[in-house]
Amino acid sequence: MTPQVAMLLVILLAMSVSFFTELLPISFTALMVPVLLQATGILTPEQAWAGFSNTTIITWYGLFIIGGAFTKTSFTKKIRTFVNHYARGSSLRVTLIVLIACSVIGIMTSAGGTIALLSPLLLEICKDTGMDAKKLFKPTADICNWASVQMLPIGSSIAYLMWFNSYLEEAGSALRYGLFDFTFIKFPMWLILIAYYLFISRGQKLKSASVEEVRDDSQPSRYTPKDEKIIVGIFFLNVILMVVASMTEIIEPYLVSLLFSAVVVGKGYLSEKEAFQSISWQTVFLVAGTLPLATAINSSGMSAWIVSLVQNMFPSLTNPVVLATAFAILCMIVTQFMSNLAVWAVFGPISVSMAVSMGMDPRLVLAGVGVGSIICFATPMAAPAPAYAYSAAGFTMKEYLKMGWFPCVLMTVVFVIWAPLVLNWLY
Repeated sequence: MTPQVAMLLVILLAMSVSFFTELLPISFTALMVPVLLQATGILTPEQAWAGFSNTTIITWYGLFIIGGAFTKTSFTKKIRTFVNHYARGSSLRVTLIVLIACSVIGIMTSAGGTIALLSPLLLEICKDTGMDAKKLFKPTADICNWASVQMLPIGSSIAYLMWFNSYLEEAGSALRYGLFDFTFIKFPMWLILIAYYLFISRGQKLKSASVEEVRDDSQPSRYTPKDEKIIVGIFFLNVILMVVASMTEIIEPYLVSLLFSAVVVGKGYLSEKEAFQSISWQTVFLVAGTLPLATAINSSGMSAWIVSLVQNMFPSLTNPVVLATAFAILCMIVTQFMSNLAVWAVFGPISVSMAVSMGMDPRLVLAGVGVGSIICFATPMAAPAPAYAYSAAGFTMKEYLKMGWFPCVLMTVVFVIWAPLVLNWLY
């Protein structure tokens, strides 16, 4: 173990303790991560603070602003009326409707974008129904995050599939994933996760969340009917064009959200102050501050150190299921503390190289990395959607862990059993 790896372990441990004890504000802890990475020389200033120029964070700014204007229209009341009508006073039905709707939107766009756009609406639904925001936001974020990554070959999932196939190509393997391989793996697991949140987790006792102040329906919308149509049109056109952008690469998706958010502010649908207030800054700080950890883990040599530990644990490994299981568990643990996309970037090439060198089919092993990194339910640090759910619903870290540790174990076990059967059938 090098001094840099040891120092990075200390930073990771201190961050984890601070997050879970909440002795310090979560935003402060997140911002201290790049400070320490720079101060210790593990990263350059440009690397340490790169999270704030990350395209995901930039996209958020636009989506938050668009969502802020959308929820001030009377259209959201119509959606809430629809949900309340079909839910018929049942919190279970409300949860099911929201989970399915957000999954569909998440598949077409992204989990973080979906939550950013719809979270004010979800808060209004909680106020209407008397539901605890925690028990709606947490399942919504997890289900949406699961559905948005490779469950169907639509939207950004195409890019993820190409990304994984590029790992196989670079490792010298002639094997490739088919278009629906991850669909066969993830769709049944999605159903299991929904069933868990509908029928098992609802009985958990949490401190009741204080729902943020939302618009009073007794007050008419401040927008004219024409303005409302324009704002609703901007909302849905933004979703459509972001899907097109992610699939065609003609324009970066973040430019789409920034363009429409500029229209929202420029036309006066939101004031500059309202636009600023619509951004969840705690979420931004949490994700942007912890994103550089991936670079640090790679550049410090920690990733190689972790691989050597795996190799030492399984010196005569010949079964790809065992190696896939090891990577699934490893990535599931690591992704609780860093971006799941970063986990892919760190462990994807490593897993494929190890599998190829051992004469195994690398697709199952790489699937362990891909799925394990999405089992990010125990902390809010792995992805934008969990981070925003944490902030919006008023979780403590202990509550988030309490609600999320079991689905982590459950989905890891399901993957270990289900994925080998599916891939053996496919190949």
